Amino acid sequence: MASFNIRIRTGCLVALALLIAMPLSADEFEDFAKSEMGSFAQYRDERDAEFVNFLKAQWAEFDASRGVVRDSIPKPSAIPVAKPPAPVTEGEEDGGQAPPEPATPVGEIVLPALPPSLPPEPVALPGEDGEEGVTPAPAEPPVVVVPVPEPDVLVVPEEPSPFDEPSGVEPEMIPVGLSVSFFGANHLFRGEFSFPEASLTPPLKPAIAAYWEAMSQSAQFEAFLSQARDMSGDLGLNDWGYHNFLFTCGLAVHGNDRDLANLFTWFMSVKSGYDARVGYSDDRVYLLLPSRNTLYSVSYLTLQGTRYYAVTFDGSREKLGKLYTYKGKYPKADRLMDYRLLKVPTLKPEITEKELRFEYGGEPQSVKVSYNQSLVDYYRYYPQTNIKIYFDALTSDELNYSMVRELKEKLEGKSEKEAVDYLLGFSQKAFAYKTDDDQLGREKYMLPEETIWYPYSDCEDRSFLFAYLVRRILKLDVVGLNYPGHVATAVRFNDNVPGDYVVMNNRKYIVCDPTYINASAGMAMPKYKRRNPDVVKIRNWQ
Repeated sequence: MASFNIRIRTGCLVALALLIAMPLSADEFEDFAKSEMGSFAQYRDERDAEFVNFLKAQWAEFDASRGVVRDSIPKPSAIPVAKPPAPVTEGEEDGGQAPPEPATPVGEIVLPALPPSLPPEPVALPGEDGEEGVTPAPAEPPVVVVPVPEPDVLVVPEEPSPFDEPSGVEPEMIPVGLSVSFFGANHLFRGEFSFPEASLTPPLKPAIAAYWEAMSQSAQFEAFLSQARDMSGDLGLNDWGYHNFLFTCGLAVHGNDRDLANLFTWFMSVKSGYDARVGYSDDRVYLLLPSRNTLYSVSYLTLQGTRYYAVTFDGSREKLGKLYTYKGKYPKADRLMDYRLLKVPTLKPEITEKELRFEYGGEPQSVKVSYNQSLVDYYRYYPQTNIKIYFDALTSDELNYSMVRELKEKLEGKSEKEAVDYLLGFSQKAFAYKTDDDQLGREKYMLPEETIWYPYSDCEDRSFLFAYLVRRILKLDVVGLNYPGHVATAVRFNDNVPGDYVVMNNRKYIVCDPTYINASAGMAMPKYKRRNPDVVKIRNWQ
């Protein structure tokens, strides 16, 4: 098996120890620093040169595997409607047994802070809504402030420092060399970037090696990479978002050439410490990224027990057969992709409001919510991964605020079960049902912002939304229920709520199905009533 090994240089550590033990003058320290920087640059150049030689030789053909299917059982094409429970008359409760204990009411629901991207709430003026006007207090007379003359102060200019800009001279602005549009916002890189021109003409193996060699010898990639990391951090991007940003930069650098953009992303990803690979088949280049999470419906190669997924960022689905790639690894590039959504990206606000209408208890209901369209666009081609990631995901401040604002008065004072039943009715009836295959032609899990935007949703999407609402607004514990061909939830009440339930960690969770029309807490869909689901523990982000 081919491998790629680099000797680790220890001279810097030895020199640092000597530096600590032996005081140096400023000139001596500067000479030492230049020497060590030169040594590091030489080490880096040697490392890249050896990797280029490796890329010129060590390639092999592999059979790609088709993407894993998360659930082969088809989802229901039509959703059943539950019959309302028969009313229980006084004296017939539990066969004449003692009446149930008083229900726990929902306490005060605290409205979160208003996000700066949303307009301020209207404030009622005195006399509006039937309230009595309030007579304003008379204004106090203005206070006249007589300025007190201050003695003149003689300002002695300081001696200019050789490290400061000359007095009165603005620092020179670094020209902008690269502007990248990422989900509606332009990101400007400081400095003039002129990456090496590249072309991919067969044979591709030496062309790919030549690309790495040219990029590694560029004096600009490190400055670019430093800024790209900072921008990614400012945007709150996870690993997929960071690589999406790199790919977008690659398109800007290489004139929208997808294959060259894949090479650009590969190079920058490896230099960022990821175990990224590239492969080629015929005249196409594919980006291969390993993941700590399983990806579904994404083709992959297995190298030394690790799956390398052919990831894309524009929704294209790579169906690979045979693929050429290399087995070796760049030194210290061993980081795996993490697809968890632990932050909400701070993308350009494109705030949209939508009114959701439904019927509950025989009365029409309306909920007006706000969401960021940029987030919907960002999530559109997010790879399908573990279902727990979607249950765990955070939602935007705009959606949080508008949901709590709209549901606060509707839920406060109700019992826990009454409040949960209301949220079930909202999740069941405010959205039209259609499977992902029927709506999109592919399987896709939707986060709450997407469920609000898309015209249709199915069982997973409603379960993610309902679990978010119960946890965020009612502060109750929720678990996911993963059945073959169906997803639902279960809620842990403080009260003794009857009905279907599951047990996890000796705790009882009442089944709540956001897709089963008119079903209240404790009612499982008949088709899945006797089946044992996989119980998904949801991360506590309260």
